[in-house]
Amino acid sequence: MNRSAGSYIIRRLLQLIPLLLGVTLLTFAMLRFAAGDAVELLYENLGTSVSQAVLDAKRAELGLDQPFFVQYGRWLWDLLHGDLGTSYVSGVPVLPTLLSKVPATLLLTGASLGLTILISVPLGIVSAVFHGRWVDYLIRAVSFVGNSLPNFFAALLLLLIFAVKLRWLPVIDLGGGGSLVLPSVTLALAMSSRYTRQIRAAVLEELEQDYVTGALARGVGRKTVLFSNVLRAAMGTIVTLLAMSAGSLLGGTAIVESIFLWDGVGKLAVDSIALRDAPVVLAYVLWTAVLYVLLNLAADLLCCRLDPRVRLGEEGRP
Repeated sequence: MNRSAGSYIIRRLLQLIPLLLGVTLLTFAMLRFAAGDAVELLYENLGTSVSQAVLDAKRAELGLDQPFFVQYGRWLWDLLHGDLGTSYVSGVPVLPTLLSKVPATLLLTGASLGLTILISVPLGIVSAVFHGRWVDYLIRAVSFVGNSLPNFFAALLLLLIFAVKLRWLPVIDLGGGGSLVLPSVTLALAMSSRYTRQIRAAVLEELEQDYVTGALARGVGRKTVLFSNVLRAAMGTIVTLLAMSAGSLLGGTAIVESIFLWDGVGKLAVDSIALRDAPVVLAYVLWTAVLYVLLNLAADLLCCRLDPRVRLGEEGRP
């Protein structure tokens, strides 16, 4: 690693500090001033009716009777000491709870990204190579439709077709062999549709470069130019797209995980937001923000490695 890359990494990591302060403060404020009280929701969820004195005592125990900035400052102080707090609902530390959901999200992320690569990269290349022909128009039309479908609609549609009508897969298969298929396909459909068009644009741009025309004029085979030069040059776009998707998926795809009862980080976040479980929600926000910064940083460095024309620093991002 050269000196400029090292300084770039340090600068990007330092930018993470105000980002985390901003997103956590905003999240803390939204939870604090949102409708509904965390303590009342806790006892309602338990099916227990208690007096106002018990509610006030519980708020005092959790520190919810303190001013807003006192609560936020205390949370920041605990965070600096490696403590993400304790869940209001379960009463267990937040960090092991969050970490226990990560393997399921990692599995779903890997399956979804794998399907996305298998679908979007070949389709994007074919669409670019056969630019202006019926194959190109067909791929673009299908990707447009797929990109227009919201994840929740695609999930319900897949459930209706493959679970209810065809009965090829169970509606809900907690921990079973078929539990990964529908959620990963749901996520891959939207990402593949979006990325097929972007990969097509990146490959088309490279095919129009002078070095491609020169190589073909010298008698270099079209396939050789495509796979040895064009794809390598377009790889920066692909890497950036995958990094963005990985950050989103590892942050938890809340809607899809909730529909399929996939016990990952996203479902944990949705359940915690519904119960105003602030420590868990704040831990989720931290997890997501750090992932996005680190994965985008890794993508920038990898793009520079793949394409020497890309430079880090003041000139801008690759």
